[in-house]
Amino acid sequence: MDRLTHIACVSRTVLGLVLAGLLLALAPVHAQDAEEAPALTLRSIHASNTFQPESFRGGRWAEEGPVITYIEAAEDGEATHLMRYNLETDERTRLIDGANLYAEDVDRLIEIEGYQYSADESQVLIYTDSERVWRYNTKGYYYVYDLADQTLTPIADRSDGFQMFAKFNPAGDQVAFVRQRNLFVVDLATGTETALTTDGSEGAIINGTFDWVYEEEFGLRDGFAWSPGGQYIAFYKLDESDTREFAMTDFRTRYPTYERFRYPKAGEVNSEIQIGVIDMNRVDTAQAGQPQATRFFDTQTWDPGLDQAAEATDPHEYLAHMGWTPGDDESTRVWMFRLNRNQNELDLLYGNPSTGGTTTVLEETEATYIDVEGRKIQYLDDGEHFVWMTENPGYKHLHLYRNDGTRVGPITQGEWEVTAFHGIDESSGTAYFTSTQASSIERHLYRTAVNFEPHTQRSAPTQITTAAGTHDINMSKDRRYYIDAHSTIMQPPVTTLHRVDGTPVTVLEGNDELIDRLESLDLPEPTFTQVPGADGTPLNAFVIRPNEFDPAQQYPLLMYVYGGPGSQTVRNAWGGSRQLWHTYLAEKHGLVVASVDNRGTGGRGKAFQDVPYQQLGQPEARDQIAAARHFADEAFVDADRMGIWGWSYGGYMTLMSMLYQNGPNTFATGVSVAPVTSWRFYDTIYTERYMAPPQQNEDGYTRGAPLNYADRLQADQNLLLVHGDFDDNVHFQNSVQMVDKLQEANKQFEFMTYPGRNHGIYGGLTRLHLFTMITDFVGEHLVGYEHELSTVGQP
Repeated sequence: MDRLTHIACVSRTVLGLVLAGLLLALAPVHAQDAEEAPALTLRSIHASNTFQPESFRGGRWAEEGPVITYIEAAEDGEATHLMRYNLETDERTRLIDGANLYAEDVDRLIEIEGYQYSADESQVLIYTDSERVWRYNTKGYYYVYDLADQTLTPIADRSDGFQMFAKFNPAGDQVAFVRQRNLFVVDLATGTETALTTDGSEGAIINGTFDWVYEEEFGLRDGFAWSPGGQYIAFYKLDESDTREFAMTDFRTRYPTYERFRYPKAGEVNSEIQIGVIDMNRVDTAQAGQPQATRFFDTQTWDPGLDQAAEATDPHEYLAHMGWTPGDDESTRVWMFRLNRNQNELDLLYGNPSTGGTTTVLEETEATYIDVEGRKIQYLDDGEHFVWMTENPGYKHLHLYRNDGTRVGPITQGEWEVTAFHGIDESSGTAYFTSTQASSIERHLYRTAVNFEPHTQRSAPTQITTAAGTHDINMSKDRRYYIDAHSTIMQPPVTTLHRVDGTPVTVLEGNDELIDRLESLDLPEPTFTQVPGADGTPLNAFVIRPNEFDPAQQYPLLMYVYGGPGSQTVRNAWGGSRQLWHTYLAEKHGLVVASVDNRGTGGRGKAFQDVPYQQLGQPEARDQIAAARHFADEAFVDADRMGIWGWSYGGYMTLMSMLYQNGPNTFATGVSVAPVTSWRFYDTIYTERYMAPPQQNEDGYTRGAPLNYADRLQADQNLLLVHGDFDDNVHFQNSVQMVDKLQEANKQFEFMTYPGRNHGIYGGLTRLHLFTMITDFVGEHLVGYEHELSTVGQP
């Protein structure tokens, strides 16, 4: 689950701002404070940009050179322009004047929210007036803008409904799009719209897009693609008829209202899925629906006759990704990822669009699970090779294959991980990638020579970035330049343009004012270290001590945890306001703050990450407890005042660490935000990837559920449980059932519900309220003093 594997399951920037807002809450408010506002206050962080880094606006790379295109709001705020920007020369050119984007059908200017050029660059498909579908604004309306005539034409009537994922065909004379779960195509010369499918309906068939769980866990939203020559459209088709419905209740109205959606929980039936192709040469524009032009590949994933028990062991359950191989429409194939239910067997299939036949090109198996997120496959422009990213045999690396599945050899290898692949400059035979080779807590850019002949050993890579920390790389299409957003745990991102050999060209965003502002705070710098896990494995950690740290004194300890599969909280990277809050607590309120990446987290290889397989929560909690006991053995930590807090998977880990094994004798205080309390309540794809279906792992689900340890909460432990009741990801049901179990066991605790709020718990002053409460709780039960917070954060 993408959102569970990132702290608080919201954007890094948003969460960073939120956590920094806790700083002032630890200090009493006096009249003088109102007159002389401190550098860090709840309001300055939550209601201003005082501590928010400036971000380089970014954009889309042009085909060549250090050139991007981007959307810019007009100064009067009434229009948006499409701009061209040469990053090296700082030259900007207006490609589309937003003042020309007057749409007659709505009698106003429209804003550019997204855009796509036709292949000959004579037309631009403009996306506007979008609305959210779960995580992203993927439904809206599309217009075609003719650059020569400066005319704006809607692709369809708005009254027919929202449009999704519209895109030109290669010739630029047709646009295909999704509307109300069906595929359509419009002829731009005549305006004729043709329904390519007609069976889409709520709660049943989906064409060209996805259900909730495919979007959340595989990152899939856009579900169709034109072939390279435009003769075919490949598309996903799902049937969610047999999946179970989940309802969220909104109590903020006089009579409750409900939001219902299909959400398959662990062990339940998933949507059926298949991939089809439509031969556009056989489409009859006089009819709705094109069965004569449509064929489906036999991937053995469409089997609605299976019952729940059979589904739980289905050898062909998921179609996780698809696309077209390079070539013309005679030679191109639809490539597909097929996974079994347990997600440890992956097939790369090729589908022939003219016959519907499929061929298995490559097979990958793991004893545990296979991660298919990210750029697992990338076809090269030579039309003969693809790059395959795999964790087999132990670390995530790049391997070169011929398009027929013949392995050529490794591009990278070693006891470190490739975390991002930036492509191959085929003219020089050089691959570019980001990896952990220098350190598991840092990220650097490397290059290596690619051997296109069969081989077993790779060339030694060359490190390009040198400054310690994390380098977030965005490489140009021609592999001649890259943008580097470099940060450290104490430095916000500084964004620079470089030539591909690492030569700096210019600073795009220096964040100088923020860096100066942060330096003026004189906050203590975290120390990176390692602590022993439950089995003695060294675990990465950071520790923050006050600047005036006295080893002869004892300090309360607050541990911050996320701990989910593949995640990392211990990174030499800008931690945003969360990190500011932690350092402020240490400096101003006498806390030692630490975070430990337990076994199961990322950056250290497959074996390390696989430790919690089929036993989520158990080894991770043992590691957090062991780390806390290690700190308790240090003379400067007060073993009676140790606390832990986390959000989402971190909220789950907070509960497990407090209640499991020696947790009740270790952690005196805990704050659990939006936690999973039983993996039976979470979705199929994420949960079963790490746990297998519950039908195969009853013991793992039982032992990994905080619900089953509610009676172990001790009278001297202080627990704050927090959840939004409109959380579509980790359902409010998790906390409700935890509350029920705690009450059943006569355990005292604190609980806060946020009506109408989702997994991120934000909106209005919600975050201000939430973190004022958390800060007060930490101050009272861990630091050991009362706060005068009645006026903090008030309007």
